[in-house]
Amino acid sequence: MSIFPAHVTLAADDTGSPPPPDEPRVTLYSNSVEPQFDFDLAAQPLASALNRFADVSGRAALFSSTLVAGRTASPVHGRLTPRDALQRLLEGTGLAMEEVSAGRVNAFVLKPLGAQAEAAAGVRARLERYDGLVQARVWDALCADPRTAQGDYRSLLRFRVDAAGRVHRAQLLGSTGDARRDAALVATLERVRIDRPPPDMKQPLAMLILPAQAGGPSCEDSARP
Repeated sequence: MSIFPAHVTLAADDTGSPPPPDEPRVTLYSNSVEPQFDFDLAAQPLASALNRFADVSGRAALFSSTLVAGRTASPVHGRLTPRDALQRLLEGTGLAMEEVSAGRVNAFVLKPLGAQAEAAAGVRARLERYDGLVQARVWDALCADPRTAQGDYRSLLRFRVDAAGRVHRAQLLGSTGDARRDAALVATLERVRIDRPPPDMKQPLAMLILPAQAGGPSCEDSARP
């Protein structure tokens, strides 16, 4: 099991009903043929460009807010698939994208380009430390419950952290394929306690859970003295 903390930019869902205020939204895809959309995105701050990309394409982009801070997106014009448009948008940013699926949710995850990964400083460093703390606490909680410790599933979780460090309003975006495990994931997440979040941290948070990778960390590793 691997977990990836991320900010999430999500577009309108396919139910036609508006989401609650300040909540991100998601489009669910079942069609294997990727449609094309008309993009007309000027060079602009990367975070703003990713929001516009989601509005046009209806495709989710997952990223750490510290990862995109201070970066500028390349312009994107023309009729393109979401994948091609996002690749053009990221040119020159030092970032790359990877497409992942969690149940019926398809999303793009943004990651640094190897040697171009930058060390954060100041506010960015503080937010990254908190991201790491959230990841560690959630990892420990999932590994402690036998219903969620098995690392052969993937899921996308969304939640908030209140001023006391309590996780609340946890949601599962896309089933793991097991209803009991889905319920256990939400219940386990809402028992997590973290430190008080930085006041400038954007919420809600999103966390992507992926199957265990060869050579990667596992719950068994965490249990060893």
